[in-house]
Amino acid sequence: MSNKYLDLLSYFGIGSAHPGGFGLTQFLLRKEKIQASESVLDIGCGTGKTSAFLSTKYGCSVTAVDNHPLMIKKARERLDLLEGTIHLIEGDIEHLNLEENSYDVIISESVLVFTNIGNTLSEIARMLKKDGRLLLIEMTGTSNLSEQVKEKVKELYGVQQLFSEEEWKDCLQKAGFQHIEMLEPPVNMEQIDIDDINPSSEIDMSLYDLWDEHNQFLNEYSDVVGYRIFRCRL
Repeated sequence: MSNKYLDLLSYFGIGSAHPGGFGLTQFLLRKEKIQASESVLDIGCGTGKTSAFLSTKYGCSVTAVDNHPLMIKKARERLDLLEGTIHLIEGDIEHLNLEENSYDVIISESVLVFTNIGNTLSEIARMLKKDGRLLLIEMTGTSNLSEQVKEKVKELYGVQQLFSEEEWKDCLQKAGFQHIEMLEPPVNMEQIDIDDINPSSEIDMSLYDLWDEHNQFLNEYSDVVGYRIFRCRL
């Protein structure tokens, strides 16, 4: 199913479009201390910035997945420049033909909200090793978020639902994750990096309008719509 907001990210080729940007990614991975012997799955990899960093910085085995053909094209352009080997897959993260119990770390940066969350978490739990870790950065609403704002989020971003922190925890537990930590971002980590872009030669003007609407929404509703960072184990 087409999603205009994901089309926007793809055509502009924005790396690290998730809350906190690439600075938050680096912060989380420093804390995680990825080992070269570990295997990492980057779901919703976008243009491949996190996957490239994982491979270059830690020397680990990386599998990168995205379901948007243009994102895959731009990720391949980035990853082909690296010496390391990254397995790049165009596929639906709700139904991946990857072996179970095969990844030490699975990372998802503002991706699950664009899927059927229950289905995706079940697939993640299937692929994660029994002692593996899941790192999530996900859009989250406050518990008292109005239905009007929820509907605006669904319309603007093309998502099916907007969970509160407790709803995320409940969904994670139902998928089999028994150990759920909430991680606090460092101070002044709210801004998104927009200096890493690979724009397409032709971009529909409606996507520029959507980007303006996105920024206006963030400015207006930042007190009730934000994000949470989860570190989870089975």
